[in-house]
Order: sequence, then structure tokens, then C-alpha cells
Amino acid sequence: MLEEYAEFCYDQIGSYVLDYLNYFEDLRPQISKANIGVSLPEYVAMLVFSTMVSTVFSLFVIGGILTLGSGITGGIMAVAVSLVIGVATMLMFYLYPSLVIRNRATKIRDKLPFATMYMSTLAGTGTSLSELFSILAEQEEYGEVAQEAEKISRDIETFGMDISEALKNAADRTPSKEFKELMWGMNHVITSGGSLREFLQERSRTLMNDYQRRVEEFAEQLGLLVEMYITLVIVGSIIFTSMSAVMSSFTTYPPEFIVGIQILSIFFGLPLISAMFIILVKGMAPGGVR
Repeated sequence: MLEEYAEFCYDQIGSYVLDYLNYFEDLRPQISKANIGVSLPEYVAMLVFSTMVSTVFSLFVIGGILTLGSGITGGIMAVAVSLVIGVATMLMFYLYPSLVIRNRATKIRDKLPFATMYMSTLAGTGTSLSELFSILAEQEEYGEVAQEAEKISRDIETFGMDISEALKNAADRTPSKEFKELMWGMNHVITSGGSLREFLQERSRTLMNDYQRRVEEFAEQLGLLVEMYITLVIVGSIIFTSMSAVMSSFTTYPPEFIVGIQILSIFFGLPLISAMFIILVKGMAPGGVR
């Protein structure tokens, strides 16, 4: 979907943004590491086109509403608000690759201990390194690690790179520090004539120990979050219901109004807080714990 939209934007204004690509060169490595799947000219065209559309659209919509109610003052406010929306859109597209990079790095870090263990098993069976990455790329359960392996396999089999060069390229483009260290370590082993199986076994133990440490830290944080949830949602809802019932006798509001607030709090407020809590826990949980 994003690729199709980027292609559409490039078809519209691509010829105009080519002269300004040097101002966006810092996005080129970020787009590659984020694995977005579009070229720098396409992404810049998407950024500029989306900024223009959001600015003009908000100007007409907000301007039409405010001008009817406030005249010239409303028109000035509409221009200011539309400019803010345009800048916000530009910043959103500019920062989007870095957010994706951070998310991918976390996913790779969480899956890497298990993928490295799998690679050590393959290496122990005498599987060649190029075939090892080809097999790993087919294992969807390893997520982003499998995608990185697919790129390495593509560099070797399609572009004709040797193993060492493919590993170096993988280390340069990956957003994960752990995966980069693994690639450089594997490259050192194959160039120095060491045992790849022993290296991968040792590396998988180190990564698994780090994973277990993060799981233990998450368990401690989860205990604190559960206590907060019980205090805020369960105890808090009971106190709110009791206090609102008591306070209703001291106010002039009709009982139906108090009951309405209680219903909204219980049937809408509590599910919303619970959903936010679930999202927070999922975001904090290491991969495999979700």
C-alpha cells in the first residue's frame, strides 16, 4: 500500500523533487534500514505531496468553517492552523523511517537468540553458509531476522556477491546492533578459518542469556503494572461508584444524570483503560512472551 502510494506521488511531482534530493540524503540509509521498500526520490515525492495535500485540504475545510463564523479573523486562523498541519505532516513522514528502524531493531533483537540457535544447528549438519541463509529466510517464525537473511541470500544468489561481502552489506544496512555484531563475527570466523558452528553456539548462548534477563526484568515490571491496574481500575471503580452514589444526595443533579455517568465510566471508561493497559504490556514484552 505504501509502495503504491509512493509511486503515485512520484508520478505527480517526481520531476520537481529530483533537484532537491540532496537536502534529504540523510533519509537514504534510514529508508534502507527501515525496509520500507521505496527509493529516496519516491519517498521525498510522497513527503512533499502529502504535505501539500494536507495543507491545502485543511485550509479549505477549516477555512470554510472558521470564515463563516469569524470572518477575516477566522480566515487568518485557518491559514495558521493549516500551516501547522502541513508542518506536522512533513515531520511525520520525515520521522517515520526512524520509528520503523527502532521497531525493527527491537523485533530482530527478540528473535535473534532463537534464529542463531537454529543457524548453529544447520551449521552442525554441514550446510553451506549461503544455503544456511536461504533456509533461514524461509522460516517465517523468525520475522525480521528471516527478512534480513533473505536479503543476504539475494545478494549471494542474485547479485553474485561472495559470502564476506554479503555479510558486510548486511551489517551495514541492519538496524539491529546485535545482528550487526553477529554478521561481523561470522565474517571473521569464515575469513580466519574458525568453526562457524562453535561460534554460533557460543553467540546463541550469549543472546539467550540476554533474552532471559530481559524476560525477568519484564516480569518484575509486569508485577508493578498489575498492582497499578488493580488499584486504578478495580479499586478505583468501586470507590468512584460508591462516592458518586453518596454525592448524588448532596447535589441538585437528577439521579438519572449520576447513573448515566456511572454507566459511561463502567462500560466505556474501564474497557478503554484496560485496552490501553494491554497495549502498554504488549509494547514492553520481549518477543516470544506476547
